Amino acid sequence: MAFNDTLNTNNMYTSYGLVIQSGTAQLLEFPERKETLSNDWREVNGKEYDLTAPTFKDKEITLRCAFMAADDTEFWTNYNAFFTEITQADWQALVIADHGKTYQVFYKRTSNFKKGSKRLKNVDKVFVNFDLTLQVQ
Repeated sequence: MAFNDTLNTNNMYTSYGLVIQSGTAQLLEFPERKETLSNDWREVNGKEYDLTAPTFKDKEITLRCAFMAADDTEFWTNYNAFFTEITQADWQALVIADHGKTYQVFYKRTSNFKKGSKRLKNVDKVFVNFDLTLQVQ
């Protein structure tokens, strides 16, 4: 299986052992429009809206991601490298291969970390799921 999503030209799977499992559809949603200036004239039915310069709200998305590593050492190396890259100053270039598009994003937060138990599944691999929240330009 080919994982071709990139962060600042680095393949996220080969560079960090990271795959995006779900959430990329949120990138396709157009941002919500900000409230438009209006005037409610007393002598006219309804409102009058100024539609000359539409503006839009910020767009925040949450991606469900997973780190996959051969062992704990590789996991921590990949973890540190990924978060060093995603938390750099300025906007970061996130390419979603399925969309054929580059998105400008910056890191907001992570949550819901879940580490698969190696003992219960009887595997040597490290598998960690988490949610990654990004601001999209």
